[in-house]
Amino acid sequence: MATATGSSGGKLEKRKKKKKKTTAVERAGSGGGGNAKKPTTTTASHRPTKPLLRAAPPPPSYRLRGTSGSDDDDDDAAPSFLTPSHAEYERCMKTSYLGFHVDDPSALPEKTHREIARAFERMASDGIFHRDVLAAGKSVSPTFVSRTLLGERGMTYHYQRLRIFAHPWDEETQPDASHPFRAVKRLNDALVSRSTAVLRASSDPRLGDGVDGSCDFNVTLINLMEPASRCAEVPLKDEALFGMGKARSTSVSWHSDSSLQDVSTVAVYHQTDDDDDDSWAVALKTLDGVTPAMRTPLRSREMYYMLRDFNAHHHHAVITGESRRFSSTHRVAVVAKDTFEHIKTRCERALRLLPGIKKIAQVGPGPGDDLAAFARSAQMMGETHRECEFQWIRMFWLQGSRHAASHSAYWRQRIAELTQAWDAMELGYRWALDALRAGASTGAMPLRAYDVVSYLLEETRELRAEHARRSRAGAYEAMPADCRPVDEPKFDEKSPLPFDLGPVLATLAGWRRDAERAQTTTTEGGSKTKKGKPGKGSKRR
Repeated sequence: MATATGSSGGKLEKRKKKKKKTTAVERAGSGGGGNAKKPTTTTASHRPTKPLLRAAPPPPSYRLRGTSGSDDDDDDAAPSFLTPSHAEYERCMKTSYLGFHVDDPSALPEKTHREIARAFERMASDGIFHRDVLAAGKSVSPTFVSRTLLGERGMTYHYQRLRIFAHPWDEETQPDASHPFRAVKRLNDALVSRSTAVLRASSDPRLGDGVDGSCDFNVTLINLMEPASRCAEVPLKDEALFGMGKARSTSVSWHSDSSLQDVSTVAVYHQTDDDDDDSWAVALKTLDGVTPAMRTPLRSREMYYMLRDFNAHHHHAVITGESRRFSSTHRVAVVAKDTFEHIKTRCERALRLLPGIKKIAQVGPGPGDDLAAFARSAQMMGETHRECEFQWIRMFWLQGSRHAASHSAYWRQRIAELTQAWDAMELGYRWALDALRAGASTGAMPLRAYDVVSYLLEETRELRAEHARRSRAGAYEAMPADCRPVDEPKFDEKSPLPFDLGPVLATLAGWRRDAERAQTTTTEGGSKTKKGKPGKGSKRR
């Protein structure tokens, strides 16, 4: 086959399939980066008529004409990526990239384009956009782009061990119809309608008739991207995997979106400050190591869609252009554990357990107490305390005081409520420890209660140390002072427990040993009294 030149593509390097490595999910602060299957949530706007009972196979691989895939092929002659000017671009797109669709700007009214342009600029001037500082393994680094999250009340989005909090776009929180968040909500509604039409006009035989998933978008992640010439603060990285043109950088590296509802559509609205500019592009690749990647240029005001399970079988990246760009990525995010309502309900359940824990602490464990229930209550309270502290309070303040100020309309009050609940659970821990201390001398408290509380406090100690290390990472040094982590929640001499739980754990271990000795003595003595015989292991004389 003749070598493809010009804008059609680049040289193909032989790529061998690698076995996917899996790592344990972090106990707290985890999220993002994966595509674990979640139950499909149906919506009023677009309901799948049939559930997807199991994951569908990926689309077929595509080999360019004249290549067979054997080791004898001249792979150096094959393009590693295709653009619309390549003769096989459309055929490859329809075969291996089924579910990717691009809309012309005319799909939305001119009024909508103008309104959303004003909204984006207003949000930028109001300082709503900021860089996220993400953690992957031991690496802590800022995003190349500045971004913000908008969505339904109480929504958050969790990725790469960071929870970001959505500015509500609803009428109750933002009564002014001209507010930029309300404009984004109207764009969201328009994209829901347009996605529904695109889904109905297309089908995917791999999934079966009627399996479309949801396009009832509940959040949008809005990115503000600058061209490479203006990115001195966080330099961009070249697209090295396929070599998509000279000096081509990625504003958003190769990835698949995470924390999405199963088989749900993603819609992206793209706008630059030059309506005639088409220097930005979205890059696509399959996971088979055979099919050429794709580079699709985007004109300002165009929209693209990743329908159904496209995100599960493909990765995408954003190739940096020569102008300023806004993009709004509308998603159907999971809601099982990522909403304020979820953590509020958890805290309310935990707080209802505190009176029972306090009662045993005040009078000491006795024969009539359900001490197995005490251990269960302590466990539930401790798990909720841990989630509240590390998944919500610390995640919110990790992003700085400017971030907190920008969320004064909704989240500041909710985080204050969670902090009050966390304070109460700290006191609950104090009561649980008092009960365990009282039971140590008599052996009345089951050893499992000591083990449960010890395990939870040890986890909390480790996570606090990990969070402190993350907060000191060098990535924050280059950030403005009001974008650096704030140490919340705070501890003082009046706190029920100290920040450093090491001494508490050492004391608790001593109480457990005392309780075990007391139980052993009671068991042996009870055996002698009840049976009138030597206890187990004794010898007759």
